[in-house]
Amino acid sequence: MMSDQNFDDQLRDKILAEFDEDKGRQIASAYEHTQSRLQSEVYENIRGAEPSLSDHGSTHISNIKNNVIRLLSDNGVLENLSGIEMYCLGMFILFHDAGNIYGRKDHHEMVGRLFDRIRGASPALRREKTLIVRATRAHTGTAQDGSYDTLKELSETDHLEGQPVRLRELAAILRFADELAEGPQRTSEFMQEENLYDPESKKFHDYANSTHILIQRNNNRIILTYEIIIDIDKSDQDRERCLSNFLEFVYSRIIKLNQERQYARYYSKILEAFKFTEIKFNFHCGNDILDINLMPLKLTDIIIPGEPAKQISDIDVSYSIESLVSSLLSKCPMRSDP
Repeated sequence: MMSDQNFDDQLRDKILAEFDEDKGRQIASAYEHTQSRLQSEVYENIRGAEPSLSDHGSTHISNIKNNVIRLLSDNGVLENLSGIEMYCLGMFILFHDAGNIYGRKDHHEMVGRLFDRIRGASPALRREKTLIVRATRAHTGTAQDGSYDTLKELSETDHLEGQPVRLRELAAILRFADELAEGPQRTSEFMQEENLYDPESKKFHDYANSTHILIQRNNNRIILTYEIIIDIDKSDQDRERCLSNFLEFVYSRIIKLNQERQYARYYSKILEAFKFTEIKFNFHCGNDILDINLMPLKLTDIIIPGEPAKQISDIDVSYSIESLVSSLLSKCPMRSDP
């Protein structure tokens, strides 16, 4: 049975249980005050700074927290993190995308500046600031050697308030929970219908609108289900082009998410439970759901020595974009003029 306690409730309870009363209240209040300021002064204004971004506000933050609970527990109780680790992870979550208030480019590099404005620049906060800045920088971007292996630059263990913190593991959890925070909640149907997003951002909003994610720790899997609408008002040529391009983008995102799963498992023992990613597609034509011979796809960690890295269509030929699009359009004719 799932616990009815959310991430913030459990964080506060653990902090109060692990520290003396005054210190516990001070730490818990710091988290709550930081969250309140970010929600009212930063998250609500990111949309104004970057109007075509998918949601990076309070809904996104809540989504990540819920993902953390599902990634780390079968019953909703976060038994595998200490109170101070929950505090650190909570702060990582709160700050990780807040730098978008200064613009999308290098947003993860702006956390230090934002920390000083929100938490303060007191010398007593420098230890906390160091952990937050390092962990949030590692959630995206590149490492100093130019690779994308940002987690390797973090120390495996660190400390805060006299207690050990598994810094690298917490950063891996943040990164994967963030990757899984995708879906219709990150876009606006009204903004899409009115074409108010930047054209360069359209595919990201279409992707969010089509994506549904289920985290099943007890079954060792992440399930990605895509509900894709085929436009019946465009010509076959336009539909073929649009659908092919979108499927190419979806396939690339599937590969990326599965790589993030493998990457997170390498750096986090807690996430080793997630052994595969399962993918399902449903295609909608007007009021109908098309019947297609497309079996769910399963991406595991099995590597056969000597074989090249596989793309989606290499794993199952029925996912070949050219043949799939041809089949879909034959089953979904254009709308006939009355």
